[in-house]
Formats: sequence, structure tokens, C-alpha cells
Amino acid sequence: MNKKEFLASLEKHLHRLGEKESDRFIEYYDEMIEDYQEDGYSEQEAVHQVGQPAMIAEGILKEQGIKTVQVPTFGEKATRLSILILGFPLWGSILAAVFLLILSMYMVIWCIPLVTGTMTLVGLLGGFWSIIGSPFIFQDGLHVVVTQIGVGIFLLGVGLLCGMATVYLTKLFVQMTFQTTKAFMGMFKKKVVRV
Repeated sequence: MNKKEFLASLEKHLHRLGEKESDRFIEYYDEMIEDYQEDGYSEQEAVHQVGQPAMIAEGILKEQGIKTVQVPTFGEKATRLSILILGFPLWGSILAAVFLLILSMYMVIWCIPLVTGTMTLVGLLGGFWSIIGSPFIFQDGLHVVVTQIGVGIFLLGVGLLCGMATVYLTKLFVQMTFQTTKAFMGMFKKKVVRV
């Protein structure tokens, strides 16, 4: 490869840098080849001493923070698609199992605020019903009415405590559900690299 071919190849590989920046590197390597020629190397030997244009361009692009992306060929895409289709019985069942496992985990976790919410409803309704209904059992004796009012106040207290627990657990589990779902969906997102 002569100097002209080397510089043309280097320019082709450095096209993503922009004209001004790539010209700077081309001038640098042009001078480097000339320096080798002044030291007694022939043009082909000087080009050989400098290295391969593709490797040099890759190093320059990496130093400049530009990532190289290899676009798959049609054959590679077809092979990947074939493997994806043929492997569906295996990876499809594994994916379904993971999805159902996560869904069952959500269901088990959400049973806790459901139970505390049910206890809230039962405690509040039972407490109000017990307090409101206590005058109707006055004929059974004062001790029964006082006991009934005490049970009603106890049920109201249990209902209020369960209500506060339900609110706290619901907020906590909503946050946990969003974070877990976001992490799970993040595994399937495609990463985009700008070049």
C-alpha cells in the first residue's frame, strides 16, 4: 500500500470525526510517513511501519470518545431470528414461568394490605354497630350494655390501627411494586448508543 492509498483509507475510516478533525489526523500521519522516508525507508516500508489504517482509526475514534457499532449483516440477522424462533419452546416457557412467579409474588404481597383493609372495615363497622346497638339490649342489664360499649370501642380502636397500617403498607407496596416492575422491564429494554 502506498501513501496515497493509506491516507485515503484512513480518511474513509475517520469520516465520523468531521472534515476538520479528520484532516488534522491525516496531516499527522502524512508527516509521519514522510519522516520514515527521510530515515531511509521506501514509501511502502514507511506505510507498513505506521500500521493499518483501520486499527489506527479505531484507536483515534476510541480516544475521541466515539464508539464503533457493528451493524449485523442480513445473514447474521437471519441466523439470530432462526435461533429465536426455534428456541421459543424453551425460552418462552422460562419467560412465562418467571412472569407468573413475579405475578404470584405480587399477589402474595398485596394480600397483606388487603387483610389489614378488611380488618379495618370489620373493626369500624363492628364497633359502630356495637355502640349504636347497645341501648337496644338495656333490658338484659347494665353490665351487658357497658360490656357491649367496651367491645365497640375496642373494635373501633382495632379498626383505626388497622386503617393506619393499611395506608402505610399500601404506600410501601405501591413503591416496591413500581421499583420491581421497573427493574424487571429494564432487563428487556434495548440500549441505544449514539455514534
